[in-house]
Amino acid sequence: MFIIILTACGSPSPEEELASAEQQREELGEMLQTESVALERNRERLEILENEISQVETSQNDEDVQAYMAIVEEYSSSLISELESLGTLIEEARQTEELSEVQDDIEIIIQDIEETIDTYEEEVIEIELNETLMRRHNSLQLAHEAFPAALAHIKNGAEDDNMDGVEEGVSALNGISEFY
Repeated sequence: MFIIILTACGSPSPEEELASAEQQREELGEMLQTESVALERNRERLEILENEISQVETSQNDEDVQAYMAIVEEYSSSLISELESLGTLIEEARQTEELSEVQDDIEIIIQDIEETIDTYEEEVIEIELNETLMRRHNSLQLAHEAFPAALAHIKNGAEDDNMDGVEEGVSALNGISEFY
């Protein structure tokens, strides 16, 4: 006896498409949770940075210490706000699967992040930093060097309607948190 098995060729069935979509939805949910944890970790690191700076021993350059603390406080709050806005837009794009709808907003936020970094750099030039503050400043400068590539991935991914490119940028941004 011979048994012949015929298989259907063609596109996936609706059940297979639904299962694939559900799997993708679960993966995106896990990614969102991971990014939320990373964002919270970054927020905590920025708070630690602010606390360390506020606990720096007062020295002969007390005015410089106070000025640096004020700059970092403004920088931190602005950067956190922009990164949270960017995260919200990316999540919106994940849910709607339409990067083109948020592309302009993403570009504006990226410009705001770049301006926040530039403002920090310009303001710090005017201050004489003690050893502790210089270590913090150098760490932030390393982060600033990594930001352009991460933001470029996000921007290019949005322009190309490519969520994988955006995800690469988000992953790179999460990696920058080691400098904070």
